[in-house]
Amino acid sequence: MGPSFVIERLEFQRDGVWYARYFKGLVTFLVGHSKSGKSTAIEALLYPLGLTNATVMPEVRACQHVRLVFRVSGTRWQATRSGPDPRARVLVKNLDTPDELEHSLPVTTTRAGESTAGAFIQDLLGLPAAARGTTRVGLDEFYGTVMALRQNTISSEFLGGEKDTARILALEVLLGLWNKDLAGLEKNASETESRHRAARSALNQFNKLRDSGAVADPDSVRAEYEQKQREHLAAAERWKKASDLLTVAVGEHGRLVALHKAAEQQRRKTAKQAETARTELSSAAADQARAEGALNALLNPGPQGCTRCGQDLPERDPGLCRQCGQTHSGGEDHREQQIAAARAKAEQLKLRNKGLREAAEAAARAVEETEKAAGGALTARDSYEQDHLAPARKATQQAEKEAHGLSRDVAQLKRRLDDADFIRAQEKVVETAKETMEAAQAARDAAKTAHDVRRKDVTGRWSAFLLDRLRQINPAVETASIDPQDFTVRVKERGEPVKTFTDISVGGSPKVATNIAVLLSLRDLGRADPAVRVPPLLIIDSPLAGLGSTGLDHETSLRLIDTLISIADDPSPDGYACQVIAATNDALPRAYPGVREIHITAEQRFFDDAPVLDS
Repeated sequence: MGPSFVIERLEFQRDGVWYARYFKGLVTFLVGHSKSGKSTAIEALLYPLGLTNATVMPEVRACQHVRLVFRVSGTRWQATRSGPDPRARVLVKNLDTPDELEHSLPVTTTRAGESTAGAFIQDLLGLPAAARGTTRVGLDEFYGTVMALRQNTISSEFLGGEKDTARILALEVLLGLWNKDLAGLEKNASETESRHRAARSALNQFNKLRDSGAVADPDSVRAEYEQKQREHLAAAERWKKASDLLTVAVGEHGRLVALHKAAEQQRRKTAKQAETARTELSSAAADQARAEGALNALLNPGPQGCTRCGQDLPERDPGLCRQCGQTHSGGEDHREQQIAAARAKAEQLKLRNKGLREAAEAAARAVEETEKAAGGALTARDSYEQDHLAPARKATQQAEKEAHGLSRDVAQLKRRLDDADFIRAQEKVVETAKETMEAAQAARDAAKTAHDVRRKDVTGRWSAFLLDRLRQINPAVETASIDPQDFTVRVKERGEPVKTFTDISVGGSPKVATNIAVLLSLRDLGRADPAVRVPPLLIIDSPLAGLGSTGLDHETSLRLIDTLISIADDPSPDGYACQVIAATNDALPRAYPGVREIHITAEQRFFDDAPVLDS
């Protein structure tokens, strides 16, 4: 049995004032006619715990807050939730540990690692989270499957009308039959089987290609591949040698280019120097010509005129000036001085021209030599490029092209060889996949066999408890069983064939009795088997619906009430008895010790007329 879950009171705040409904004792009946508000109270009862499928009735939305005070294994808790905003966070507090911080939990979350209010309560009840495929079970699924039977489904749907996948998974968790390891083994077996099928499919496809000739013979392809590999290695070696020779040729060609460049620079330099020498010689020759002309003019003077009138001067005696006729002062003939100076200058320029002519001739010879050297360097460079570099480059390019071509051939043959060898490799893959699959299936089957033994044992004992509970309500029941796989219930009455829940009557008392008997027997099983973690709390909306107040139906109603009340007499393992909260249209036929009735009418409603909460 799971830990005890006892509700003390439901509190709600309206207009700033707190009200409360108390659930004293272990059995409480909400009594009232149809539309008096019983189902509203039932729906609101566990709403503060963070349920997402709880119906938010107008009476609940009118409350500022709704709070549930309850005990789990004797520890008192309270859960507070907004009435107008069902998506607001739920506040959960441990009342026995006042210093402990209050938990503020979301109703739903998309953040990894964040716990919801429902998950927190689920953990308090010791119910693990479980999933199978897209089906997940949480507090809502446990509530709708084994903790509560609602009025709209109690007489028509098996265990509250939950989806079969969710109902089965929830019951497996409660019965201690949810095995994560088994689920992992089943998943592993399924995955290994899928891999084995995929490997066999690929092998079959390649076998068809081989039979059609689309895939070549592996041995011939391998021989061709190995030959091409050898040819490629030889070509790569030739390429390397040619590349090395090209490297040497490029280096030598570079040296010749550098020599030609240096010779050309020297040629331009000597040509410039020769041009400068020729320019200087030409200038000096002009200066010499001018000096010799001046000397000739002094040596052979022409007729001279008077500086004043311009007429020819008369001849004078030596030593007299031809213009003034006076004797020269200083004793030396000025003309002779000029002639001597002009003669000296001409001789000087002649000597200078001789030196410049020799320098120009030397420069011309240097130009000729450097031109010859530059031409030789250019010829050597071009000859080497034509005779050595170009052939080496061509040989390298041809070797590279050959090596690359053989490399492509090798790669293509490798792909063909891989395709040809795939059949052998795939046969090994299929064999390995089969061994892995068989090992995974064996592990799964062994675990499943042990699990099935436990499953049949649990459902067998559950079926025995179910038969006892059904006979308490309806003595005409002869046999009852619960299917170990999907928990389908089969019941046989005297004179009737075996029927599943769906086949039992059209609706009404037989289905109500079956639903209640299943839940009561599940709690009986929980007390006998510690691995069964069903919460003892049981909430039932209108268990007497469809049952009359006279004759056989009246007797069945009395037995049903007695059976419901009797479950509260059996304590849970932690010392607390199962709590039952139910809603009925009519008052109980007689007084039952320890059973409390809360009467709800149009004038005395559950929310509107609740007492103010004691401070």
